[in-house]
Amino acid sequence: MAVKADVGFTGTGGIATALAKGFCASPEFEGRIFVFDIDRRRTEALSEAYPEKVVVAASNQELIESADVVFPTLVPQVLEKVAPTLRFRKENHIIHIAAGTKLSKAAPWFAPACSVVRAVPLPFAAKRIGPVVLFGCDRLCEELLSLLGSVIKVAAEKDLEVLAAVTGLMVPYYGLVNEITEWCMSKGLDYRSAVDYTCYMNEALSTLMRQECGEGRAEAFMTDNATPGGMNELAWKIMRERGAYQPWSESLEKIGKYYGL
Repeated sequence: MAVKADVGFTGTGGIATALAKGFCASPEFEGRIFVFDIDRRRTEALSEAYPEKVVVAASNQELIESADVVFPTLVPQVLEKVAPTLRFRKENHIIHIAAGTKLSKAAPWFAPACSVVRAVPLPFAAKRIGPVVLFGCDRLCEELLSLLGSVIKVAAEKDLEVLAAVTGLMVPYYGLVNEITEWCMSKGLDYRSAVDYTCYMNEALSTLMRQECGEGRAEAFMTDNATPGGMNELAWKIMRERGAYQPWSESLEKIGKYYGL
């Protein structure tokens, strides 16, 4: 389904650049992307890569006046100072993504915008894969975000913050994949084969668990997939005996405090 809307990014750091690339890569996106950043190299790089889609605005105010949907993509400390100085339009739809800043605090900054929702997009949105958490009701914003991945709508802002905390485990997951890959290479396997197999296997495992593991069945699901006396049962036993999962829970607890959880 085609989505016709002009989108604006008030900064072009890593996440904004990823989102812009995702929109530009989407055949369903029928609009322009307005960008502004005090670092002209970032905006020029996007404009050069997507000359038919990306427009470099002269200021954030010009961007707001041109875009239908605005992503205020400044770091929270800067956004809190800059947003109230801008004149948002009643016609603007705002997708608030600043980590740790609740809608109740941020929404007044964007008045009189007709709609303000909160989302948690991630870097792989550039590839149009993975989840995008959304809190709030706005059909246009939801349609836009659906071009970047699978939209996970939550009923409460706290639910969004719980899932936002989970994003802190992305790099630790990469570390786990690296440990497996390094072990394979220590046995003589080449890097490409090791990382491809490990990542493809984990993609499939995630898909299978999402599709087949019902609520409250995680333990049973794992038992069903661990052959008695087999390799997976052995590995699972060692992991539990060594408390290998505890650091993951501890990490989530510490990250969660950032969101007041």
